Parts: sequence; C-alpha cells; structure tokens
Amino acid sequence: MEKQGAMSTSGKTSGLKPPSKIVRPSGVPTRTSPSSGAPKPVPPEKSPGSVTSPTADGGGDFQIGERVWVNGNKPGYVQFIGGTQFAPGQWAGIVLDEPIGKNDGSVAGVRYFQCEDGKGIFTRPSKLSRTMLPEREANGGQASPAPGGSAASNPAAPAGPTSTGNILQSTQVSGIKTSSVLNRMSSESVSNLSDTESMKKSKRELRLGDRVLVGGTKAGVVRFLGETDFAKGDWCGVELDEPLGKNDGAVAGTRYFQCMPRFGLFAPVHKVTRIGFPCTTPTKAKSSRRRSGLKRSPSASSISSLSSATSSISGKPSRAGLLTETSARYARKISGTTALQEALKEKQQHIEQLLAERDLERCEVAKATSHAGEVQQELALLRKGRDQYAMEMEAKLDQLRSLVEAADRDKVELLNQLEEEKRKVEDLQFRVEEVSITKGDLETQTRLEHAHIKELEQSLLFEKTKAEKLQRDLEDTRVATVSERSRIMELEREVADLQLRLRASQQKEDAVSLSQQQISSLKAQAQSQEKKISELSVDLESKQKELQSVQQDKSSLEQQLSGLRQKLEEAEEENTRTAKTMQELEQSVEQSKKDYQTLKDESQCREEELKAQLTQAAERTALSLEQLTSENKTLETQLEALKQQNSKYQEELSLSKERSSSENQRIGVLCKEIFVSPPSTSILSVARPSSVCCCYVIAPSLLLGPPGSNMATSLTVTSECVCVCVCLFVCNQCGFCGI
Repeated sequence: MEKQGAMSTSGKTSGLKPPSKIVRPSGVPTRTSPSSGAPKPVPPEKSPGSVTSPTADGGGDFQIGERVWVNGNKPGYVQFIGGTQFAPGQWAGIVLDEPIGKNDGSVAGVRYFQCEDGKGIFTRPSKLSRTMLPEREANGGQASPAPGGSAASNPAAPAGPTSTGNILQSTQVSGIKTSSVLNRMSSESVSNLSDTESMKKSKRELRLGDRVLVGGTKAGVVRFLGETDFAKGDWCGVELDEPLGKNDGAVAGTRYFQCMPRFGLFAPVHKVTRIGFPCTTPTKAKSSRRRSGLKRSPSASSISSLSSATSSISGKPSRAGLLTETSARYARKISGTTALQEALKEKQQHIEQLLAERDLERCEVAKATSHAGEVQQELALLRKGRDQYAMEMEAKLDQLRSLVEAADRDKVELLNQLEEEKRKVEDLQFRVEEVSITKGDLETQTRLEHAHIKELEQSLLFEKTKAEKLQRDLEDTRVATVSERSRIMELEREVADLQLRLRASQQKEDAVSLSQQQISSLKAQAQSQEKKISELSVDLESKQKELQSVQQDKSSLEQQLSGLRQKLEEAEEENTRTAKTMQELEQSVEQSKKDYQTLKDESQCREEELKAQLTQAAERTALSLEQLTSENKTLETQLEALKQQNSKYQEELSLSKERSSSENQRIGVLCKEIFVSPPSTSILSVARPSSVCCCYVIAPSLLLGPPGSNMATSLTVTSECVCVCVCLFVCNQCGFCGI
C-alpha cells in the first residue's frame, strides 16, 4: 500500500501533504543528545489513575485562547497551534503571564502571533496541561514508584501514599489481585498511548472540508491544498464564512476552487489552524479493539505471567526492578506495533484522498463536456429561431441578458484583479519602507560606530601621549631595555594599522550611500507601478461606460419588441442590427482581455526585478554591517591590549622610582653613620670633580705614595673599600669610582 501511494504522488502533484513520519510514543525512551536533556520515561507499573501526564486532563486538542500551563508551572494562553518553519512537527505558541519567555511571537523573522517581548514561548503540545501540576511532577515528569513494586490501588481503600511495607504485606496476602491489576494496567497504558498518538496525528494534517482559522481571526472551510502558480510553497485555499477575502477562488486567471466573490482567501499552510476535530467514537472503538487484541496477544499473556511472578516473589525486593524493566520492554514493543498500525492507516487515508481527488477531477471534466454541449444546443436554437420571429426575439433578449451578466462578471474579475495589483503594490511599498527603516537603522549604527571609532582614536592619542611620557621617563632613568623599545615600535605599527582600518570603514560608508541610491531607484519604480494601476482604473471606467451603453441598448430593444410583434419586417431589420452590436461587443471584450494580459505580464516582470534588487541591497547592507562590527571588535581588543601594556609600564616606572627612593634613603643612613663613626676607621675626603657630587671612600688601610704625591692618585682602592655617593639626587657618573 505504501508503494502504491508513493507512485500516485510521484505521478501527479495532488497538493496534499505527505503522511507524517512514524512518531515514537511518549512511553518509549528516545535517544537524545546531551544538550537536549534526557527524556522523561513513563513507568509501566503505575496505574492510569496515578500517572499525571501533561495531556491526561484533556488530551492534545487545545484551542486558541485556552488557559494552559507549560510544564505544569508556567501559566499562559494558547495563541498558535500548527506547523512552523524553524522545526518540523506540531508546535504550540503560548503567551505567558510573566515575561519569562524567549520571544514576541516571531522566530527567525517569521511571525506566528503577536505579544510583548519576553512573554512568547514555543513548545510541544505534549508539554501543556490545563491544570497546574505539583512541583515534583513539573520538574521530574511523573512521580516515581516505590522501590518495593507497583502500588496497585484497591477501589474500596482510600486514596493516599502507601509505604513499602504495606505494599509487601498486601502482595503477600493477595498475590492474585496484584497480577490482575498489573495485567489490566499494561493494557490500559498501551491503549492510552495509542489514543494520544492518533489525536496528535489527526491534529497535524489539514484535509479538504476541515473547519480552520486563518491568522487566528478568519474562520472558514478548506477548499484547496497544494502548490500554486502565483507563489512558491504549499498554500491553503479557504472559503470564508464572511466576505473578508480577496477573490472567488481564482488568482491571476487560474481557478483553484469555486466560491462567491470576496469569500476566497489563500494563505500559507503554517498560518492556517484547524479548529474542528472528527468524532472520537472511532478512536474509542479502536481502543476497545486494541485492548481485546492485547488480551489475545502473547505479549499481554507474558505481562500477566510477569505480574503473577511478582505476586509469588514479592517478599524479595531486589527482583522487583527486573520485573518492571521487562514489563516496560514489552510495553515499548506493543506501543511500537500500535505506532506502525497508525502509520499504515494514515497511508491508507492518504490513498483514499488521492482517489477522491481523481473522482473530483473526473466530475469537473464531465461538467466541462456538458457545458460544451449546452453551448452547441444554444447555437442550434439560435439557427432554428430564424423561422419563428416571436421566439427569435425572446431568445435574443435572453442572450442580451446573459451578455450583461457576463459583462458584470468581467467587471467583478477586473475589480478583483485591480485589488490584487493594489495589494502587490502595497507589498512593494511595505518592502521599500522596510528597506528604508533598515537603512535608517544602518545609518544610526554607522553613526554610533563612527562615534565609537572617534572615541577609540582619542583614547589611542591619550595612550600614545602616555607612552611618550613613559618613554621620556625611561630615557631619563635609563632603565628601559631594548625589548621595551621594540614594544613601543610595535604600538606605533598598530596605530598605523588602526588608521588604515579607519580608512577602510570610510570606504564601506561610501558603499552604504550607493545602496541608498538603489533604494531611491526602487521607490521610483514603485511609483511607476502606481501609475499603471491608475491607467487600469481608467480602462475599467471606460468598460463601465460601455456597459451602461449596452444597458441603454437593451432598454431600446425591449421597446422595439412590442413594435416588432406588430410588424415582422421591422423585427428582421432589428435582428440584423442586434447581431452587429453583439459582434462589436465581443471584439471589444477580446481586445480588453488582450490588453489586460499584456499589462499583467509587464507587472509580474517588474515585480520580480524589484524583488531581486531588494534582496541584493539587503545582502550588501548586512555584509557591510557584519564587517564593521568585526573591525570594531578587533579595535576594542587592540585598545585593551594597549591599555594593559601602558599599565605595565606605569607599574615598572613606579617600581623604579620606589627603588631609587629606597636607595637614596639607605645612602643617607650610611652617610650619617660615616660622619658619626669612631676615629678607628680612616675616612678619606677626595677632591670633587664637580660642585654637585660628594663622594667618600671608606678604607680599612690607606696606602700613601711618596712625599709630595697627590692623595687621589696615591690611594689604592681594593675590594675591601666602599665608595659612598651622598648626592642629593642620582648623578649620571661618579667622578671617583666611575659608577
């Protein structure tokens, strides 16, 4: 059956959605990535009354505007249910009471509903509940069972938690009751899983004839599903309950379905929400059928045997975990088979839909052939009417009335087409406004970037001055090394690189100005489209005038009918005159259709060109913005590195100053000790080479030369001597010791 459905869909595009993939039931543990978190397993040994799932209180059939809780602890209202573009499957859009959400109803540029920023959130319908769940279940899913086994509740006993000892005692006393409860519990849990699975699948697909909501406000019935000629993607044609639409089922000369004017509306499939679900009696019958099948299946018998085993060995709590694992494994197998059965039924329904669509197409072909036969019969009646003058005139009047109705239809179609053109122009204007808004945002962003770049330049100049001051201080103290000078050279190179990047950013601003000129050209093209629409409206007024003239001719012909009944000869002349007017009208209608088709082709070509230009401009602006942001980030990182280097230089300078001050203090202390020292040590005062420096040599023994020699030259300074410079500041070079 699946192969036949695939061949039918590949042979002809029916417009229907393909059947969804097999969804793993909620009871079967799925393999998830570490980032997504572990799934919440469903313990198979819990009774249906004790299991608290998000959809246990009402299934998955949530309505728009319904009060719900997300994960059992976040209250809000449902605003969207259906498929999305950011992920496959069914999603629910919730407006939370508190701003703890993630968006404002739009994801990746596609809006699904409207709310305040931070209050919108998207989640799976299976995570919603109509009542607030306890904190234990909201955080960890379902309540975990007692370690001793499953708490099988007796209908006569009061509800409440039971201890492990009570469970063991009850299993020892009534082992048969425990086995029957486990058997019944496994069958009911599997049937509940299959029921919730079928409800989700019935909610996921749209079918012809379903009641839906378009945009959350307009109600109607689905009349068309599939691809169209006016736009790409899957579209849904809806016949609205009120005249709030835009067409009668036909767009751009192609008819997709039939309805009254302004009752038809086309919308993307993800914007259409199903509001009516089929009767639940078939699902109940299926569930009862599944339960009976489970009772006859070997898996159900194995579960009952396991339950009897738990009743026989209930005194050993170490084996209870093994029994629960085996029962869970059997429940997973049963749920997998039910999921496969649901998928098979879904394929069969898809094949039935394709057959129904084929029957509809055959009916349309039969209607077309019957309509052609009617036209031929009308022509035969007109030929026979030449012999009967009175019947001929009545037939002519009927033809004129039909012509007036056809002209009315043409007028309605022209009005609808004019509205479509106006809508397209409004869309173009909206896009142009969006581009202008993005242009304004880009301009403001570039201004902010320029201001930020100026601040960076000022900070660079400030840091450069600081670096120059530090360089002067380092040259004065001669503490700076060759590596520090190389760092300063690197800083100067980085400053030059930053200046080059600033010039590149200015060139990018010139590119933004070019994009602004392209936007102005697009606005001019939109104005030309508006002029063409005004010309079409003038043509429509001329057609209306021609219609009025036709109506006047009709009234004159009715007056002539009474005279023609009296005089047959005058009737023949009037017949020839009306035939000529009919030919002229047909020629004028054909000419107007040709003119409209040419205008339509030109407008479509112009619209495609405008769309291409808009997309190119948006891509260019986005690329320029990304480049500016990346360059700003690099400039900020370089500025931070420069600040860190300057802070290091300042710390080194402060350390050198502290060292020099500590040396000066130590030397002053030594000098005081020298002046206060006892006469046992010899102190030699040496002639000062300059008037600033005061140097003294402390030596334990003085070796003097011959008489008359200079003391400075005859002094032999050994390794035991100590040279003390007691200057008021650090001199460049000592005159005596050469330090």
